[in-house]
Amino acid sequence: MSAPQVSIDAATLDAAHASYERAAVRPEFYASFYANFFKVCPDAKPKFAKTNLDRQHKLLHHAIGMLLIYPKPQGDEPNLLSRLSKRHGRKDLDIPAAMYPPFVDALMVTLRQCDPSFSDQLETSWRTIMDVGIKYMQTKY
Repeated sequence: MSAPQVSIDAATLDAAHASYERAAVRPEFYASFYANFFKVCPDAKPKFAKTNLDRQHKLLHHAIGMLLIYPKPQGDEPNLLSRLSKRHGRKDLDIPAAMYPPFVDALMVTLRQCDPSFSDQLETSWRTIMDVGIKYMQTKY
């Protein structure tokens, strides 16, 4: 399956990147994200029981960065998200497709908490961008 063709304008991508930079520099960003995620998706918490959260924060930072870049034109497989989707798939971490929407919801709550410039319009941009990569990852489960 090749990457979906999506048209997301540069200004939308730039606004989300800037939002992420403002939010991710806050020391509480990643811990807040996981608190929000476990609140909206309690089934996810056991998957992190033996996880080094400091390392996980770095992995999450990288994953969000890849999801923000993914809507840019990609070639055929493998692509930017191939490895990440394989890692989260049924044969490895076994992250079911149903956990992705709460992931995005928790991310929006956390961005709203940590990005002083976050707005409803910015949330719409974020969701549009995230939807592209999340749908790809869901198809790879």
